[in-house]
Amino acid sequence: MAYHLYWLSGVPSVWRVMLALNLKKIRYTETRFDPGSAEMSDPSFLQINPRGQVPVLMTPDGPIRESLAILAYLDRVKSEPPLFGRSATEAGVIWQWIMDYENHLRGAMVTLATIAFTGEQKTRAADLAGAMQVGVREFATILHRLRLMPWLGGNKISAADIVLYPGIQWMRRSLDHLEPSELHDMMHNPALKNWEQKIERLPKFERTVPPGWSTDAPMNIVGLA
Repeated sequence: MAYHLYWLSGVPSVWRVMLALNLKKIRYTETRFDPGSAEMSDPSFLQINPRGQVPVLMTPDGPIRESLAILAYLDRVKSEPPLFGRSATEAGVIWQWIMDYENHLRGAMVTLATIAFTGEQKTRAADLAGAMQVGVREFATILHRLRLMPWLGGNKISAADIVLYPGIQWMRRSLDHLEPSELHDMMHNPALKNWEQKIERLPKFERTVPPGWSTDAPMNIVGLA
């Protein structure tokens, strides 16, 4: 059975799965859902994922939902290149960066994106300031790491890079709709730009970029799965 990915454009968690599939050189077919449609609540899809969310990867072992679970599955299916390191130390470092993002930065990103694309900068000024503060704090840690190491997990690309890259691009889109800030300045850091460019040089990278992200369409401002 071939691998088949169910996805929705503009969702960072979908993008990370596509990056992982390409990095592993795993071929797959796909079904793209349209934003705002009822396709994900259709009974046939709910049989695959009762939560009605994407991404979902159909595999020879059945459907796998949740992007981190999909990455872990792919790493067992095809061990090279490893997404979660080769040693206990590497695995710990990689998971540390993933969980830092999921538990600390991602929530601030959701707040920034929601405010940016709904035009609530004035009515939610306190929430915006709080999210900016968290963003600056977390990005300072990321930038320090990237000044020291070529990749977040160490000397080679890993799941940490694949998880954070789409989220950072999501934040860039959000910041384009907000007033200049310290966080805007941090996004121009040379170490960050160099890291992004290395990811963007990966094979078939252009096929993973969400359609419509070259426009200002306020798509999928809430991260899924």
